[in-house]
Amino acid sequence: MFYIFTGKFNRNKRLAQITAMFLILIMILTAKLYVLQVYPSEKVQSSYQNHQEENISNINYMILDTNGKDLMTYDKKYVLVIDTKPFSLNNYEETLEDLMALNFIMKSENPEFNYANIMKQSGKVYFNISEDTYNKINNLKNIKGIYTYIKDEIDTKKAWSINNMFSKILDEEHETGSLEGEVYNYLKDNEKPKSEFYLDNRAVYAKQCVSISDNNKNIKLTIDKDIEDKVRKVLDKEEYSYLSNIGISIVETSSGKIRAMVQKDESAANINLGIQQIGYEPGSIYKIITLGAALDMGLININDTFTCNGKICKEVHGKLSVEQAFEKSCNDIFAEVGSKVGYEKLMEYSEAQGLYDRVLNLESGNRNEAKGVKPLKEAGINNISIGQCMNVTPVQMLGAINTIVNNGVYEKPYIVESILDKDDNVIKEFKTDKKKVYSETTSKLIKNSMRQVVIKGTGIKAYIGDLDIGGKTGSATGNEGKTHGWFAGYFNIGEKNYTMVVFTPEIESRKDKEYGELGGGDTAAPIFKDIVKTLNMRE
Repeated sequence: MFYIFTGKFNRNKRLAQITAMFLILIMILTAKLYVLQVYPSEKVQSSYQNHQEENISNINYMILDTNGKDLMTYDKKYVLVIDTKPFSLNNYEETLEDLMALNFIMKSENPEFNYANIMKQSGKVYFNISEDTYNKINNLKNIKGIYTYIKDEIDTKKAWSINNMFSKILDEEHETGSLEGEVYNYLKDNEKPKSEFYLDNRAVYAKQCVSISDNNKNIKLTIDKDIEDKVRKVLDKEEYSYLSNIGISIVETSSGKIRAMVQKDESAANINLGIQQIGYEPGSIYKIITLGAALDMGLININDTFTCNGKICKEVHGKLSVEQAFEKSCNDIFAEVGSKVGYEKLMEYSEAQGLYDRVLNLESGNRNEAKGVKPLKEAGINNISIGQCMNVTPVQMLGAINTIVNNGVYEKPYIVESILDKDDNVIKEFKTDKKKVYSETTSKLIKNSMRQVVIKGTGIKAYIGDLDIGGKTGSATGNEGKTHGWFAGYFNIGEKNYTMVVFTPEIESRKDKEYGELGGGDTAAPIFKDIVKTLNMRE
């Protein structure tokens, strides 16, 4: 009797254990099913939701101008996708007409297109198609298992435009403390935008939507696309075809925000930033700094007179006031003015306005902004005072000239305005540095002298009768005996003040009928005039 009771007890115990294990297994499977339903993997999710995803851009952030316009230029790629599993469900009686149409459309573009070959494959089959084919296929509404999409690929023909340079931020390592490195930290977790395609109950991809990660962030630059587009139209004119390249940089006077930075040949390394260069000699536009230092230190008066004996100049100008010497760009007199200032003070004023150092702090891969080269004291104050024996970049000179226009306050030019979230809310706002360099009196005197340069001096080819503009011409030695041309000046658009630097590097040697060898007054000054008239709608 005892053995019977014990055996029955053991059987009940085993049954209880089996039941418990069975219940635990059910609980585990239930939990896994719940997890898969709530947090499905991409593979499970695709099958479970009957949908596909495709990247629709090769960049995972937007680069916007100051007004929120997309600055990038894209090559659009049109793609047909055949998903073989649902495609195999096509009923030829039901979809024969559309299938025949698809076959005809595709064979017109790709003679090797063949349904039999497609059905031998598994998964998705991709075909690059034309825009016309894309539009025709989208009119076929009943074919199971096909969809189309457009992918934006960055146009690399203008690789050295400022917006294209910013499109490479996630592709390279950046120097610690660089502008790209700072921006990278905001963008590094971005995901590429996707198109999602959903099957309906007929196995037709009838629904499509675009998916952008809620965590994605975008860059807003200080650039004004409308201004840049107008500048580019000017640079593309036939009358400037003799110039291999032209650099234009424009800054909003009161803020330091760069509103345009373009060049005629944007397949060449960026000349406004001196990339792949050490910078360029500024020539006579540097006389603005020489004059500013001398006036600000009280060493001269604008009406003081000096005599040009032709020691440096190619012609003898004779007795001139300082303002007249500025109008004629007299080297002899400005060498004498610079000697009064002295090397140390001249360098102090120059460096206070951003010369001989990176302005935008771009430092990445082969896209390093040039620092320029500070002149050695041994080069001689005569040479230094007239902008020789040194190297600068157009963006450095842009900031320095803008100091005069901005009543003596240096606003360091900058180009990244903010980092935005997906919904255009500002996450990070960028600011710039500013400092007082000249007195307002000094600035007004020089600004008036720049006006006289355009009215009756070397910058007369920039003159526009009904607009308040001023500037300074410059010519400097380039490679192989060629000349660099400069024009730096100020102008208005409505109530806003701007400073612009026009740079024409490596001018081919040729004579101007009226003035002889071409320089900044013959090349850069007319371009300045053309751009100012265009921006003010005077043409």
